[in-house]
Amino acid sequence: MTNYNKLFEPITLGNGVQVRNRFMLAPMCDDSADHGQVINQQVTYMEPRANYVGIADTGYAYVNDSGIQVDGQLSAAHDSDIPGLTKLAKVMKKGGAKAILQLSHAGRDSGASNANGERVYAPSKMDFPWLNYEVDEMTEADIEQVISDFKTATHRAIKAGFDGIEIHNCNHDLLQQFFSAISNHRTDQWGGSLEKRMAFPLAVQKAVKETITESGKHDFIFGWRISPEEKHSNQVGYDVDNMLAQTKRVFDSGIDYLNISLNLSADYSNSSRPSYDVQVKGTTQSFPDYFQKVVGNLPIYIGSNVLTANDALAAVTDAAGVYVGRELLMDPDFVKKIMDGNTEQIINTTTIEHLEEAGLPTRFIENYADKNGAGRMVSYRNGIPLPGLD
Repeated sequence: MTNYNKLFEPITLGNGVQVRNRFMLAPMCDDSADHGQVINQQVTYMEPRANYVGIADTGYAYVNDSGIQVDGQLSAAHDSDIPGLTKLAKVMKKGGAKAILQLSHAGRDSGASNANGERVYAPSKMDFPWLNYEVDEMTEADIEQVISDFKTATHRAIKAGFDGIEIHNCNHDLLQQFFSAISNHRTDQWGGSLEKRMAFPLAVQKAVKETITESGKHDFIFGWRISPEEKHSNQVGYDVDNMLAQTKRVFDSGIDYLNISLNLSADYSNSSRPSYDVQVKGTTQSFPDYFQKVVGNLPIYIGSNVLTANDALAAVTDAAGVYVGRELLMDPDFVKKIMDGNTEQIINTTTIEHLEEAGLPTRFIENYADKNGAGRMVSYRNGIPLPGLD
């Protein structure tokens, strides 16, 4: 019988805060907020899924009204959001997890902002053939405002009672757009060389760190989520060594954990080590191995396609922690069943009816349970798949 005790060892974060186990509820946008504000269905959905993990992460919350990617995205852009965020933080912490509010700006991909009549902007004005709206090049004032908005959103997270924040520096959001040579064609202090392309993410990191320091909450957690590389066929936005250089700078300035956004084509249990897709191409090293050399003992979280207890255990052979998304949607008691030795009871298939019974918000089900099984999905019982939400 497999021993899963390692999954329940505590992790010490960079600021000395200890989390109770190696599990993280992955950040997932549930598309259910009402003009950015928390609704009761989100509170009901989040509570059981945060009950047994060490860290519970929200879906990405936008920091200003020009950075909204999808309708129903959570907001940290206004003081009026604080009461709803307070309710969410309270239920996320209720069972002992550390509650993290993920902060983001979608940049050029702010389709919901465009639909709301807001101006959409990016590092450079260029042709984005997949977009049906105009994208402006950011002015110096725009850049300074967004940096300030990340700072203010962090203050709101503190006021709402969250245990920490995580910066979304991945999946083609604004911070990644600045770092990418594909999307950043600027010739000023915010673009050109590798050093200048990392200036915006580092400025955001500095502003957030200052806010945390000024608050006096030395136990407030600062997480940083990255895409380790950006490659599109023969185009390279940045390679893993470029991101390694940025991460070293961020680590030196002060973060408490690193969250690596991975995209796996197979589950971890197919081998004694994580699958090919989490290894740095041309090496025998996994991405967490590669980044650990610049962040010392700082905990690294990885995940994607974690659907079984063995998947979770395999993930922590290389990383300190494992984030779990879809599986916790299907089975809120996933972590508890592993803890209690009831792994045979884990539910990793689903139907629309089951998702409703499991308490997912209505719009979450409508937007993500694709009856046709199209796109990059994992198929489940009765042909109902869920997308890559982790």
